[in-house]
Order: sequence, then C-alpha cells, then structure tokens
Amino acid sequence: MAPVIDFRRNRLVRRAGEWFAQLSLRARIAGTMIALLAGAGLILSAWAYLADERLKRNITLDLLSEELTHFEQRLHADRGAEPLRSARLSIYRSSDLAELPRHIAMLKPGEMHRVRSGKRLLDVLVRDGNFGRLYITYDVTSYVVQERIALFVLGLGVVGVVIVAGLAATAISRRLVEPVTVLADRLTQIDPGQRHVRIGAQFAGNELEPIARSIDTFMERLDGFVEREQSFTATASHELRTPLAVMRGAVELLETQTAGRPGAAKALARIQRAVREMTEFTDALLALSREPQLIAPAETTCDVYAVLARVVEDQRSVAPEKHIVVELRGGPLRVAAPESMVAMTLGNLVRNAVQHGTGSEILCRSQGRELVVSNAGALPAGQLENIPPRFTSHPGGHGMGLYLVRRICERYGWAIRLENAGNGVTATVNF
Repeated sequence: MAPVIDFRRNRLVRRAGEWFAQLSLRARIAGTMIALLAGAGLILSAWAYLADERLKRNITLDLLSEELTHFEQRLHADRGAEPLRSARLSIYRSSDLAELPRHIAMLKPGEMHRVRSGKRLLDVLVRDGNFGRLYITYDVTSYVVQERIALFVLGLGVVGVVIVAGLAATAISRRLVEPVTVLADRLTQIDPGQRHVRIGAQFAGNELEPIARSIDTFMERLDGFVEREQSFTATASHELRTPLAVMRGAVELLETQTAGRPGAAKALARIQRAVREMTEFTDALLALSREPQLIAPAETTCDVYAVLARVVEDQRSVAPEKHIVVELRGGPLRVAAPESMVAMTLGNLVRNAVQHGTGSEILCRSQGRELVVSNAGALPAGQLENIPPRFTSHPGGHGMGLYLVRRICERYGWAIRLENAGNGVTATVNF
C-alpha cells in the first residue's frame, strides 16, 4: 500500500499557505483566478498538443503503411520492381541494408519509429512480409521545425492569455472587494467620540448588509453603555457637589470659631485639603463624562508651577518624612485648561511618587514644557505596563489614579510617559 502524504504537515506547503493567508483579499482573489485560468489554459494547451501529435502520428502511419502495401503489390507483379526513392520518402528492402544507417537497420518491425539520421528526423516503419523485411523512411525535419514554431507561438498565446486573465482578474477582484473597502473606509471615518452613528442603510441590498447591520447593533449597544456611564458619572458628580459645598461652608465657619487654637487649625486644614481634592475629583469626573466637543474651551490659562507648588505643599504635610525637591527652570508654564484638571493630574503623579517610592526623596523638575516627577524604587517587572487603565494606588488596592491622569491627558492633548528605570519610576507630562 502506497504511503499517504499529508500535505498539511509539509513545511513548504504550510509556508506557502501562511504566505497566501497574509495577502490582501484582493490579491488572494486575483491570484486564485489567475492560477485557475493559467492552469486551465496549460491543461487545454497540453491536451490539444498531445491530440495533434497523436493525430499526425496516425496519419503518417497510415500513409507509410499504404506506401508499403502499394510497393508489395508492385513486387507481386514484378519482383524486380525498384523501390521508391525521393527527397522525403524512401523504401528499402532487406537487400538494401547497406544503404541504411545501422541504428535504422536494427529497428524492430511492426512499429513506427522516429529517429535522427545526420541532420534529418525520420519516421521509419518496418514491416516483415512475403518479400522479406521492408523499411520505409519519411523525412519530417521541416514539419518538426514548423511544430516547434507553432508550439512557441502557442506558448506565447498562453502567456498572453495569462496576462489578459491577470488584468481581468485584478479588475474583477477590485470590483468584488470594493464593498469591503467602502465599509472599511466608512468605519475609519467614524469619530470614536461620535454617538448614534449607523451605517446599515448605506449598504442596503448589498452582500455586506448583514455585517453592516451587525456593526450597527454593536454600536447601538456601545452607545447605550457610554450614555449610562456618562449619566452615572455626571449624576454622581452633581450629587457630590452639594455635600462638598456644605462641608466647605462648615469648615469656613469652624475656622472663625476656632481661631487661635493651633490643634484645631491643623485638623481643619486637613479637612479643607480633603474637601478641595474631592471637589477637584468630582470636577474631573464631570468634565470627562461630557463629550470632548461639548467641553467649552478654557477662558483663562492655568499656571502649572503654581498648582505644582500647592500640590507639593499638601503632600509635604501628609508625608513629612518624604523630601520633595522642586527644580523649576524658565518662566511660568501656562496651559489652557481648568485648574482642577491640572491639579488632578499633578496631584496624582506626586501622590503616587510619594506612596510608591522606597526612598525618601521625590524630585519634581521642569524641562521646557515638560514636567518630570520621579522617585526612588522601581516597580516590579511588568507592573508598569499594566497600569493603564487601572492603577494600584496603594499596596493591595485598586484606584483610579493614573487612569484619570491618562484620560485627562488624552482629553487636552497632553502626552504622558512612564518609565520604570532601575533606580525608580519617572512620570513625564508634556504640556
């Protein structure tokens, strides 16, 4: 039993399949059509060539057989009849073997052979009869040359057909893939922040309509998720504003009632700082819950260095054991954004540096329009890559620290970069 070849395990076949799978859909369709047409053309040409060769061989065999039969009839009438000798056709008797090349004289009877004699190609038929062995040779040299020319022309025709088929296949594949290209272009044009976009009607009656309708269904569900998230965030932020305003007013009232009491003043300062941070947090959530195009541009600019000074002062009071160094160069750095957004960004970066740094020093420095916050103590390998979209704000817990920072930076076009160097983590914000 012959062994079964599993082409799926053949390395060459597998690599060819992988390469074919990497081609574009248009290239695969065109390549398949060209291969099929070329294969069909080659098979048809080979069949036509073989059929023509078989037909010519049968005609030549019949012609030579008739000539030998006619010569035998002449021998019956006249045993001394001379065999036919011409430029193309010659008959030899066994007594004439000296005139034949040895390799022709040794041919077996009953078959037609094609042999070369010098520069000529001969079809030779050998027959044993009542008058001994007869040989008839037919010079087909010129016919073979013509056949080769015809075969060359046929090959050129096949190549031409393949080229035309390739052009046609390319055009057809372009038309076949055009709806997919239109769908891809339409999806590319959709703004991620744009809601209630539907594309199914554009592909009505098209073979891609089921796909477009499925995309519409997905986008409808996505719109619902986004709207519920934005509604919840906005509602929660609004609901938090009222108690925060009450707390802020109560702190101001307590400040007037506890004037001159250092212990109470320190506690009130901590409450006031917490209320301010919570207010900035709710403002950030409320702003991020809106669509980007609905956010009014900031009427005034914010001094980044002034906000950084306040953030650093707050962290120094929270973690007095940490040595926070501030190195600011050049003039004021101003950005067109609400102060609450800048405070939320810088506050989270400095707070994370304080909480996660293993050393005692935190460095905040400016480089042009970049602000760099770094600490001592690198994060474990792989943890930094997993920070967005969730960030571990303290050991064992999950918070919204750098998630909010990332969202704010995306909203206002700031670039944030985190680097986990061997001696610590560095956060860089380019305003």
